[in-house]
Amino acid sequence: MQEICELCGSDALESVYTPERSARGISVHICGRCGLVQSLPRADRAPRAAPAVSSGADWGNVRYGKGFRSKIAVDAVLRHCDPQAALSLLDVGSNRGSFAHALLGAAPQAHITAIEPDERVAQSCAGLQRIELHVARIEDTPLETSRFDVVHSSHTVEHLAHPAHVLDDHRRTLKSGGVLVLDAPNIAILGADDIVEEWFIDKHLYHFSERTLSRLVAAAGFSIVERPDRDDAANLFLVARKTGAAGEPAGADPQEVEKAYDLISSYVATRAHNLAALTAVAAELHALAPKGVAIWGAGRIFDSLVVHGRFDARALRLLIDKHLKPHVGERHGCALAAPEELVRAKPGVIVVMSRGFADEIAAEARKFAPAAEILLYTDLLSRARTHLAA
Repeated sequence: MQEICELCGSDALESVYTPERSARGISVHICGRCGLVQSLPRADRAPRAAPAVSSGADWGNVRYGKGFRSKIAVDAVLRHCDPQAALSLLDVGSNRGSFAHALLGAAPQAHITAIEPDERVAQSCAGLQRIELHVARIEDTPLETSRFDVVHSSHTVEHLAHPAHVLDDHRRTLKSGGVLVLDAPNIAILGADDIVEEWFIDKHLYHFSERTLSRLVAAAGFSIVERPDRDDAANLFLVARKTGAAGEPAGADPQEVEKAYDLISSYVATRAHNLAALTAVAAELHALAPKGVAIWGAGRIFDSLVVHGRFDARALRLLIDKHLKPHVGERHGCALAAPEELVRAKPGVIVVMSRGFADEIAAEARKFAPAAEILLYTDLLSRARTHLAA
């Protein structure tokens, strides 16, 4: 059966890119009519794989990233709703419960219906007062019409085979004037000049821009009241209100189509150049080994350094990742350490392997190791690219 675009209904889906190390054999397509980027096949119900902290398309199932997005969502709910009211909220993809716990702390009369299909993490919300937990997929969970004041969906919509249908059902379950708090990955990150990890991961079936996500939300019967932050290239966070019945599928958007082609073309070229430069990054770190090198950040950028840069992780004095450590014991033969272990290890150099949290990590590292030299991944990569071009 020929697939059609979820946003505009067109069958003009052109394959433009094959992600690295896909375990599901996906390819990335652009809709030639509206510009929505999407992955095929839409394998939304594939068997659950083991956790993989990979820089390739097979990354996933560690299930800890949503916690970073809880505060912005809770703050949005408090802006648009009375926190003292008996609010009824639907938390779609409740994960380890970070949003639910934070919201219930801020809204003492609120009640949350939490939907989470992964039984390994769903129990974080089990048995708690004011939380009704369903260990199920949102598409398979019957919910009453006009039940909720708020629907919260963080980094879930991109996983759905049919997000338009699910957004339409969110509208149905909301009360009149109810609020949708929606968060998704932003395809604009492909324009970053320091990207090394494969962004098109297997579990993400749709890759939204601000334009395509906003049109999808509007077509489902919502009016956007807070648009995504243009300065956040990693996330698309918006707030919308239920306004009426679902509208017609989106029309043609030649400009968005052109932007999608240009963005993916740029991503392919930039990433290839950066991956080639990682060997020089690895060489610089190996040369610093006598000083005692600690790396803070054991995620996808670190995996790229090892896999593509051929960095020997055994040369490290310490590998720190306070968020991964509770879920993953080691990375590439190195046990993960807590930040406090910097005091004992006394590294001469600390390398921050993070893009979005680099400044925050560097500040914390200085507290534990004030004498250490702090190097940022972005600076290392920039020097390596210069070396490669020479």
